[in-house]
Amino acid sequence: MMNTVRWLIRVGSWGVLISALILLVVGYVHSRRDKPSALAQEELSEFGVVPPFSLTAHTGKPITLDDLRGKVWVANFFFTTCRSICPIMQDNMKVVHEAFAGNPSLRIVSFTVDPENDTAAVLNEYARKKGAADGTWTFVTGEKRDIYALARKGFKLAADDAPEQIAGTQHDFIHSEKFVLVDAQGRIRGYYSGLDMEQVLRLIGDAQNLLGGGN
Repeated sequence: MMNTVRWLIRVGSWGVLISALILLVVGYVHSRRDKPSALAQEELSEFGVVPPFSLTAHTGKPITLDDLRGKVWVANFFFTTCRSICPIMQDNMKVVHEAFAGNPSLRIVSFTVDPENDTAAVLNEYARKKGAADGTWTFVTGEKRDIYALARKGFKLAADDAPEQIAGTQHDFIHSEKFVLVDAQGRIRGYYSGLDMEQVLRLIGDAQNLLGGGN
């Protein structure tokens, strides 16, 4: 009799455990069904359109917005003699460059904010040191006033314009840590901190989404 009672208790305990496991599995399935996957790409916003520009690439050749039509591209602003945030930014941009190695549909465009020092020859040497010889990462120089107008009014990287009396002079200096994602139609689709690897990885994912035909 005692053995029978023990057997019934054991069976009952296993039944409770199995029921609990079933409830957990059912709950998990419903939670996965009701919530989108954490890996699903969110639809990217639009922050305006990059205006036409005509500047000079590190190769010495002209570069315009039309040269980037049909490409997904990532832009940033830096200067070669910077010793603060630029080295970190450019090392992180190299991560983006390597993530899309061999993919001609994605371009990286780094604009200098110190064109008086960063001539095409200086940028060409800088590009060589960064391993940007495949043509997918372009370093850009030109007239300072044009570059700064593009940064402020095109990429919207400064909340306020400099006073008119110093705009374009040696005292007018933009320094942003942002990476900017631009789609194949020239629309700005995202801003990311070039100092934060988590955001850099998110940029890579969003760029892959655009290259795959996502929005």
